[in-house]
Amino acid sequence: MTEPFSTDIYESFNLYVQAEKFFLEPRDREGGLLSTNYLEIDRHSNAITLKDSREERIPFIDADIKFIYGIMGAIQLVSGYALIVIKRARIVGQINGHNVWLVTETDIIPYKKATLHLTDKQTWYNRHFTEMLGYVLSGGGFYYSHTLDLSRSLQWLSENATPAFRMASMIDRQSKNVLNFQASDRFVWNKHLLTSFRSIPGTARFSLPIIHGFFGQIHLHVNNHSFKLALISRRSVFRAGVRFYKRGVDANGHPANFVETEQIVETEIKGDRRITAHVQCRGSIPLFWSQKPNLRWQPIPTMKPTDDQLLAFKRHFEQQRACYGGKHVIVSLVNTKGNEKRVGGELERVSMQANLPYVRLHWFDFHKECHAMQWHRLSILRDQLQNEITEFGFFASSINDPEFCRAQAGFFRTNCIDCLDRTNVVQSLLARESLSEQLQYLGILRHEQRVEHIDELEKCFKFLWADNGDECSKQYAGTGALKSDYTRLGKRTYMGAMNDGVNAVTRYFRNNFGDGYRQDAIDYFLGNFVVDPSNLPPSLEASLIGLDQNGMALIAALFAMAMTVLCVLVAENITATLFWLSVFFICIAFIFINGEEFVNAPKLKKD
Repeated sequence: MTEPFSTDIYESFNLYVQAEKFFLEPRDREGGLLSTNYLEIDRHSNAITLKDSREERIPFIDADIKFIYGIMGAIQLVSGYALIVIKRARIVGQINGHNVWLVTETDIIPYKKATLHLTDKQTWYNRHFTEMLGYVLSGGGFYYSHTLDLSRSLQWLSENATPAFRMASMIDRQSKNVLNFQASDRFVWNKHLLTSFRSIPGTARFSLPIIHGFFGQIHLHVNNHSFKLALISRRSVFRAGVRFYKRGVDANGHPANFVETEQIVETEIKGDRRITAHVQCRGSIPLFWSQKPNLRWQPIPTMKPTDDQLLAFKRHFEQQRACYGGKHVIVSLVNTKGNEKRVGGELERVSMQANLPYVRLHWFDFHKECHAMQWHRLSILRDQLQNEITEFGFFASSINDPEFCRAQAGFFRTNCIDCLDRTNVVQSLLARESLSEQLQYLGILRHEQRVEHIDELEKCFKFLWADNGDECSKQYAGTGALKSDYTRLGKRTYMGAMNDGVNAVTRYFRNNFGDGYRQDAIDYFLGNFVVDPSNLPPSLEASLIGLDQNGMALIAALFAMAMTVLCVLVAENITATLFWLSVFFICIAFIFINGEEFVNAPKLKKD
């Protein structure tokens, strides 16, 4: 007797932990058995085997039983592999009848129960890599569905769901062989962790694809119509990382900080479920450029004259065309003066040189147009893009009415220098215009009505997009978004400006003294760096304060500062005070001149 065919992922498991093996038994949330198949993982050989309980029962004796919501995968530590499981999760919404879950707690379980076989040095490395995994997992923002492919937009699923696609399991749909699609796995954050499982036939329903980003959903009632408004942001695994250490594109055209955001409206009219969806993108300026931290408030962006910027630009937009089709408008919000001008000007030059018929650059100097809190001037940008907002439209689908269905014909790709704060504001502006048209198309708003005309709708829309902006900003820059008071309240406030100041200072310290570790942790989690127990990276042992000239400069600066304070408080000697104060400033000047050598840079994988 065989199980009925299904591509759905098992929704939970009993994990039996024995000294020699792990056993994963599919269960439902009430504890009922979902399948006679189970996975056996040998904790010594790392072998994964699919077994049938009708032929060989799970040995329950001396087993520690844990109820888990799923497995994220396995990863190499120094001591051996470790299993990463979802310990707790909760439902945060539903799309087209499919539950969406947020991972709230995870557990890292090493295959090897003890580390006695490791040297002291190896034990230190093992602990360090385990802490890196915990750091990424504790940051949150991981979402999944057992029955819906969250890694793709609704329009993509509608247009590309071939028979081969529908017959493939959710994790196998990420395979280039199934889809012949270059970037099919770009939003699956645990694809590296699932490598050892995907190689075993029959384990697909155990392998849960997980996205990283944001999901939010609200239920609304407007003009006697009930509907759900949802927002999904999917963060790309390619060139993923933190502010400053990830900029521009790589050789394959993948940009840093690329996020696809989909705004979904779902309602039911006379028994017919109808859905509309609008997709926007954000990402680093699609050229070769960098902006390394160097202790300065805003490092100067740099570009190499030898880099082929035209090739980088074309490769990126060839990818965009392959992923989305349609037309593409780059909404560039960088300054036309100062340090940002060089990168923005190069983008303008290259886009003209490329002359791609489906790409248009629209440059809007955000800071110039909206300086002195003149945020009402964003209406200038809205008016400039209004025709294309309407022309591009949105995706619409209906179960019973084919005439209702339509496709989004164009896409906005917004960026400032960071793809953070200005980008958040403008993406929400474009989304509001699209939402008005979506709701009119669904018959929820009358033709003359807009989102901003209905207070409750406008308020909920703003908070949803502000939450999205804050979450994306935390994942990339380490703090909530700047300018979020405008996104949340529709106006700039002095309290919001003060909060921006606090966040800006926090970002400065994080970016200079913490982001190297964060980047290393992300690279390790995504498989950009793989642990080799026989070749451990000595760079991780390097200390900021050493016996070289940089370490001596730090020690001298601290000593001079201490002597200055002592001279002021105890000796009251003006000459000695001025001497030690001069030494302190000389050391600080040396440190800032050589700033790149004093920041916390990534140590595992050089960009």
